[in-house]
Formats: sequence, C-alpha cells, structure tokens
Amino acid sequence: MQGPDSFALDELTDAQKQSLESFCQVTKEENVQLAVRVLRSRQWRVEQAVEMYYEPGLISPLAAATVEEPVGSSQLRRRQTAAQSSGGSSSGGSSSGGGGGSRSEAQPSPEEPEQEHKAVSSQKPQFSLMPLLSWPILLLVHLATTMINVVLQLVGRQRITTSAARTSRPAPYSSDRSQFVREFESAYGTVHVPFYTGTLAEAQETARRETKYLVVMLWSSEHDDTPLFEHALTQPALVQCLSRSQFVVWAGDVASPDAFKAAESLSVCAFPFMGIVFMQQAAGRSGMQLLARMDGLGSSANAQHLASMLARFVERPVGRHAQTLHATRREQQERESARRLREQQNAAYERSLALDQERERARREQEERERREQEEAEALLREEQRRKELCRRWRWAKFAEQQQQQQQQQQDNTEDLVTTLSLRLENGSRVVCKFAASATLQQVFDFVETRDIADEWAQTQTTPYGADLSKTSMPKDYEHTYEFALVSQFPRVVFEDRSANLKDALAASGLWPSAALIVEPLFEPED
Repeated sequence: MQGPDSFALDELTDAQKQSLESFCQVTKEENVQLAVRVLRSRQWRVEQAVEMYYEPGLISPLAAATVEEPVGSSQLRRRQTAAQSSGGSSSGGSSSGGGGGSRSEAQPSPEEPEQEHKAVSSQKPQFSLMPLLSWPILLLVHLATTMINVVLQLVGRQRITTSAARTSRPAPYSSDRSQFVREFESAYGTVHVPFYTGTLAEAQETARRETKYLVVMLWSSEHDDTPLFEHALTQPALVQCLSRSQFVVWAGDVASPDAFKAAESLSVCAFPFMGIVFMQQAAGRSGMQLLARMDGLGSSANAQHLASMLARFVERPVGRHAQTLHATRREQQERESARRLREQQNAAYERSLALDQERERARREQEERERREQEEAEALLREEQRRKELCRRWRWAKFAEQQQQQQQQQQDNTEDLVTTLSLRLENGSRVVCKFAASATLQQVFDFVETRDIADEWAQTQTTPYGADLSKTSMPKDYEHTYEFALVSQFPRVVFEDRSANLKDALAASGLWPSAALIVEPLFEPED
C-alpha cells in the first residue's frame, strides 16, 4: 500500500506535472518525492515553493521525512509490470487449456523479491572522500543560486507560470503619478484606497511633516498575484481602513524608476509588497522605520478575503505604535511651538532693530540737514557780507567821482542850463539838488545811491580805505544793482531808462526845469 505522502506520476494533473517540471528546472532538485512534498505544502504554487526551498530551515523537516525508495523495490515493480504485461498477452492463448498453470509460470515466486530486498539491504555503504571535498563547492553553488533568484525577483524578471495562462493588465512605464491613478481607475473603477499623487520623497516628507504612517505598496505586472492584490485595493474593508487621516498611501509598479528605488531601499524579496513605514526624526535628520512588512501573498481565496487580511495587517502595527506616534506628535508640536516662539521673538527683535535703525537714520539725516543748512546760511552770510562790502566800496568810489565832477564844473563854470530836483529819500528826508542840462538819469541815480556816504564824509572827512578820497577805486568783478526807482506823482511817471538825458526825460513829462521826484524801493524791506 502507498503511504499518505507517496505519489505516482500518473495521479498528477497536467498543471501539477508542469509545476513539478518548472520547480525541478529552477532548483535543480533530482529528488522528485521531495519536490512533490514542497509543492504540496504550498498548494502547488511554484514561486512560493521556490522561496520555501531556498529559505534556511524550512526545507529540512521535509528532507528529513523523505525516504528514498530502495533500488530493489523499483526493480521489483519493473519486473511485476513486465510480468503482468507478458501474462496479459499470453492469457488469451492459454485460456483453453491449463490456464492456472500459465498464470503460475508468469508470476514470480514470492521468495525472489524478498531475497533481492535482503541482498540490497545487506549492502553497506563504502566510505568516500568525495563528499568532504565537494561540499564547499556545492555550498557556493547553492548561495549563488539563491542570490540570483533574489535579484531576479527584485527586478521582476523571474516569471514562473502554470499551464493555465493568465491575462494581466499591462503596466507601461509612466513617471506621471496622476496617469498611474487614471490607469488604475480605468481598470478597477474610481473606488479604491486614496493614492498619494506625488513622488515617494514627497510622500515621505508629507508623512514626516504631518506625523502620519506611510503605507508603501509595490507590485510587478508580471507577477501572478498582482491582479488579485490590485482588486483587493478596491474592497470597502481596506478602503475604509486606509482612508483615515493618519495614513499616506503610496503605490507603484516596479517598472517605474521611483517604485524600483523604493523596492531597493526596502529590500523587497517578493511581490506584491506592502510595508508600514513611520518617518522618525532624530538629531535634525529624518529616517524611515519599517514597522511591518509583507513580502508576497499567502493563500487568499478572493479579493474580499485578502482585503480583510490586509486591513488587519495594517491595524496591528498601528495599534502597537500608537503611543510612539502620539509622543512624536507631541514632540513635533513642542518643536513647532518653540519654532513659532523663536520666529515671533526674532520678528519682534527685527521690528525693534528696524525701528532703532530708522530712528538712527532719521537722526543722522536731521543732523546732516542741519549741518548743510548751517553751512549754506554761513555761506550766504559771507556772500552777503562780501556783497555789502563791495557795494560800500562802489558807493565810496562813485562819491569820489561825483566830487571830482562837481569840482571840475565849478572850475569850468560853463554850464548855464540847470535843473532843480527835489528828491524825497526812502527814509522820508528831502534833498534839493541841481544838475546840468546835459546830465543823465544815471547821475541822478548815483546821487541818490551815495547819500549815506556823503553824510559820513561830511562828518569824518575820511574813508574806510584811507584819508585820500581820490584814491578810492572801483571794486573788480562787481555789478551794482539799483534797488529803487525815481517816480513823479503828478503826473505819474516812472523813470527807468538811466541812460536817457535828464532834460529830455523831464521835458517829455512837462517837469522841466524843476521837478519833485520820489525814491520808491523796488523790493519790500525785510523785517
């Protein structure tokens, strides 16, 4: 009789035979009974069986329980099969006479297999050095095969399929996260877990800044379990679980560069992959803490059952690390409060500093303005004093010319026609003077301009520039400005052309040979 773990190749289905052949091709396992045991333990899933085969410690119990069939028993079965086939072929010819004798000749004696089995069992194994010399090479080959299979699983190139070919949704490369969501919705509808539409780095920064859990989902379009996993993301149990505000869900196909980098950083061993990440911050640097991970799927009957399992998978680490999350949030709130307080203090300091700087700037501007005004006033004062000094020298020089002309006229005594003018000065005093008919208005203006010099000369008989009046010279680079006008009241006539002849000017207004003129200032006197 066959034991519970015994098998016959004829009893396997075509799909199981192809799975067995694929398993043996990948693992190079020659023990068919061990391969069947491993495949049966994983429900004939070739990829999970290969992972179990290379997992340390998982294959040992099955290998220890596997007992190879002796050579004698296999030879016995071959002989029995040959005898049955020969007996079957001769049974038709011998059925008419002596049928029982023919059957006894075709069947071997019962003692023959027992003796052969005893002969085989009695053989003792011979000692050999080959296993001792070859085990390091076998170990290196085993390690190299394991590493190659892990790398192939990471890049999504290993594809072990059963005879029942499946149709999968194509996943072309696209760096646009919104396009990834649109493709998912076009295949499974708009009801799904809330995918983060930014890059993985942006999702990490969002989770760190808002103190949330980062749920990373990675899959390969070439994997058998990808359609089931994607369909589970649309189930209400998982959608309700991951739609809470404490999660940031980021998903992607490893065909995209961002998802491939994520698989490398998380050391993903099998797909689909799901990890719960907590972004922690210590000593001013951010880091990822992987709270839980799931590499590959177990036995799941349907998408609803898988969604419930994934929801429980998410809830377990969240419940365990709730206190850590709260503590991190409190610490972040304290840091944020301290940061805002520092910003407020810095802002207040900046405002105070700006106000002090503005006051200092206004004070310096005021001082500079006052200094300039003082310098301008001093310059104006010096200019005014210089102008007054030049004007005073000009008046003394004009008075000296008038004295010389008056002496010359007295000596010549040739002028017969004279005019008499009565001049009322600016100070209200009245002066009566005589001018020759050939005189000009300029001489009258000069006479009025030098009245204060004449009074000073009458009192002191000296000048500020020496006792000799005739030696007083005109100042250089000076042009005198007359600040008054000669006006006749009746009729009202203003004499402005100083180059005009005095007789002609007065006769034109009917004021010859005598006239009363008023000295009117051109500018209002300063207070």
